[in-house]
Amino acid sequence: MIVGTLLPSDQDGGFFRGDLNLHASIISETTREIHEKYGFVSCQPYQADSSYQLLLRLCGLSFKLPDPFDEHRNEKAITRRMAEVKTEVKALLDQGWEVYTVDEVRLEHEAETRRMWLPRGQRTKLSVDRKKTSQSFFGALSLTSKKVKLYPIEGNQNTEQTILSLDRLQRETETEKIAVVLDNARSHHAKMLAGLYEPGRLLERITPIHLPPYAPDHNPAEHVWNAARNNIANIQRETPEETFGAFASYITGRAFDYDFEHLPPRETRNDFVS
Repeated sequence: MIVGTLLPSDQDGGFFRGDLNLHASIISETTREIHEKYGFVSCQPYQADSSYQLLLRLCGLSFKLPDPFDEHRNEKAITRRMAEVKTEVKALLDQGWEVYTVDEVRLEHEAETRRMWLPRGQRTKLSVDRKKTSQSFFGALSLTSKKVKLYPIEGNQNTEQTILSLDRLQRETETEKIAVVLDNARSHHAKMLAGLYEPGRLLERITPIHLPPYAPDHNPAEHVWNAARNNIANIQRETPEETFGAFASYITGRAFDYDFEHLPPRETRNDFVS
């Protein structure tokens, strides 16, 4: 229990103030951190865990587990490959190529319906129905215009949908030579896609550049999704169409000054996890 972690079981109210060392034998390390930052700690045994979570949040702490460590991620290999990608992309931009960073995203809308029965003399009954609807998008961030071309994906994300999106991207790009920077999703390496980049084939104007494995944070398009999600996250909309429309409008209605040299800082959490 969070209560037991913050305070010993024999404390039933009040505040610690002044010299915390006077209470060293009966307080926890977490309590000490809160005291050192704010000058006091409540000894009141709150009933709701959220009260203690709020105190922790004020201290920049939480009981959430940190992001799982990916044993497949090789930082040295990622650094080496990203240096190669940056060099290649810069050379292509200097030659007048259009370079896009591309990615797919899946967005969900969850509708919650609550029904309540209040028969006289009986206990109230509450029924909750939840329905989820999803929509996937293909996005291509131009490293020259800083604008995003956004295409809805019909059905699931797969190689066929990637081909359709890349073909549309190619047709809507005036520049003759195009490079697309993709992550290492399985659909981006499929044989049926790789063959289409060859001369005379459907995607002959496109040159693919692949990011290192297990490094989505190095894809500027990934940060576009994060910005859009954060923008719409705190507003509950009535219909899936409103949710997906708000997401798309945010992305297509602005420029994103992201490239391989300028990315938002990675989110880090000061989690209180031993």
